[in-house]
Amino acid sequence: MKNLSIILSSLTALLGLLVGIAPYTFAKVCGMANMHCHKVTAPTVLVFGILIFVLSLVQTAILWKKR
Repeated sequence: MKNLSIILSSLTALLGLLVGIAPYTFAKVCGMANMHCHKVTAPTVLVFGILIFVLSLVQTAILWKKR
């Protein structure tokens, strides 16, 4: 059961990283610099993606040490 938790936490970290880079790579936001999607949405998605990545990585490390 602990191995499954470690795998799922690692997968969540990877998905958080993909969410963070999505607006800048494969799911491009609009190109106009003064639009809401460019000024607000893309940085917000980046911040939350990185936050998910970091928290999942910490959880993975904690689970790995408890193993």
